[in-house]
Amino acid sequence: MNHVALQPIQVAERPRWELEAFHRSPSLRMDLVALFTMLDELPFRSMLDVGSRTGLVVREARGLHPGRRIDGVDRFDFGAGARRLRKRYDVMTAVHALNHVPHLDQAAARMAEHLTAGGHVVVVNPNPAFTWIGIEYLDPRTLDHVMAPHGLRRVRRLEYGNELLVYRKN
Repeated sequence: MNHVALQPIQVAERPRWELEAFHRSPSLRMDLVALFTMLDELPFRSMLDVGSRTGLVVREARGLHPGRRIDGVDRFDFGAGARRLRKRYDVMTAVHALNHVPHLDQAAARMAEHLTAGGHVVVVNPNPAFTWIGIEYLDPRTLDHVMAPHGLRRVRRLEYGNELLVYRKN
């Protein structure tokens, strides 16, 4: 496991960021900066954002990585979006989402099923200090245990108040 310090990036350095309009939380803005910084480091032709909600990650990723296939689904069982998911993706992202999944093992299985060999899952996990306001924290060791049977091994962890976990498919 690599523990890498995240280099500070000014939001203004990134084109088309809608972060202020999306959420006033500095913590969430840091998460998105961390996510897009990681995406810049990963080679990929296609990406799926799991738990897309408003579609912000999909819109921003399309703007930052033109010419790549970038999709999003809101439900972790891939629900209504399952028809689109006959494809495989090089990268899957989940921002503050896996901690809300009732059947984490099933979600991990579906993610692995639609991930290319050598592909990456990037999970942005909220700060454990926020459990007092009802945000569930998903311990990385628990996530490691759930991901491993599906061929997903953690290769990176960035801590910056919240945390970003990167898993690679064997």
